[in-house]
Amino acid sequence: MEHPITEQVNLQLYDYFDNVKVALSELNQSKALVINGPTEKLLKRGFDISYYQGQKKAIDAINTLLQTYSTDEKFIQIFTDYAIETDESYSRALEQFSKLLDIPDEFDTQLATFYQLKGQKFIIDNINALIREN
Repeated sequence: MEHPITEQVNLQLYDYFDNVKVALSELNQSKALVINGPTEKLLKRGFDISYYQGQKKAIDAINTLLQTYSTDEKFIQIFTDYAIETDESYSRALEQFSKLLDIPDEFDTQLATFYQLKGQKFIIDNINALIREN
């Protein structure tokens, strides 16, 4: 007997949550090395943190959807809307980046937002793939 999609998604989210916890823990352990190291390492650390925050945000949002909508059909419908909205936000952020000619005042915010959306998109794309497999 095949498991409901909501159950499969829930199990996948547990795996992603564990991966995010491990990655953030590793970033925290290497903090001293990065702070004393080259500037590009510090920037990369910031990008990585934003990326994992984005993954965590997507995991939390999808968990909320799972708790709110227990049937596969309703979950898929609402999840699809969330996925489309996030994908559109990611595309807009990507377009803004491609048009940058000069570093704007809020460049740091744009970078953080872009990497958070990139992290969200990773989780959403993988959950979409899981749903399509079924």
